[in-house]
Amino acid sequence: MALQASKILSKNVLQSQNNKLWRKSNQCIGQCLLKQYSSAEWTNLSQPPRKKVTNMPPMNEPVKGLPKPIYANFKEDNQTTKVTVLSNGLTVASENRFGEFCTVGVVIDSGSRYEVAYPSGVSHFLEKLAFNSTKHYPDRDEIINQLEKHGGICDSQASRDTFIYAASAYTSGLNDVIQLLAEATLRPQITPDEVDGARQAIHFELETLSMRPEQETLLMDMIHA
Repeated sequence: MALQASKILSKNVLQSQNNKLWRKSNQCIGQCLLKQYSSAEWTNLSQPPRKKVTNMPPMNEPVKGLPKPIYANFKEDNQTTKVTVLSNGLTVASENRFGEFCTVGVVIDSGSRYEVAYPSGVSHFLEKLAFNSTKHYPDRDEIINQLEKHGGICDSQASRDTFIYAASAYTSGLNDVIQLLAEATLRPQITPDEVDGARQAIHFELETLSMRPEQETLLMDMIHA
């Protein structure tokens, strides 16, 4: 009991001494600040500096001398999709878009649903064989070089219902892009070397799918099966 009472007494003494020291230090700091700053300077400490740094007006005032901005207006007539049927039966869907680039694609009513039970996977092979050599372009490099002249890219995608050839480039190269799509769609060479390259790419994809299965792809195949 005596030991516990001694500890409590010592603790109270230390707390009282610390409180006295804390009050004394605060008083010293306040007196030092009052001595350092006059009453006017002390009032200005809480106010931001009023010195002007730039000639620009504040954010709540407009900048003088700037022309009136002209904003783009949305017009429904410019955004509608126009569908035209040519004399040869080809259906063309076109739509105006703002910018220097255009995208052109060929959608074919073909896909894996039209394949026979064996051999299957022809659409997958055609997807890998797209934009290779044609009658006009001897190899894939010629096609890539033609697209690079117009800052373009190309791609192909096969689904169960459709097969798509597409390319994007500057609007100035629209005619060349259409010719390129016609060559890739109607006049591909499909050489033995290209078929071997497509087979290797597909084999690699199947190995990757077996190591890291994608649920969406496998589930879709099971549903359609």
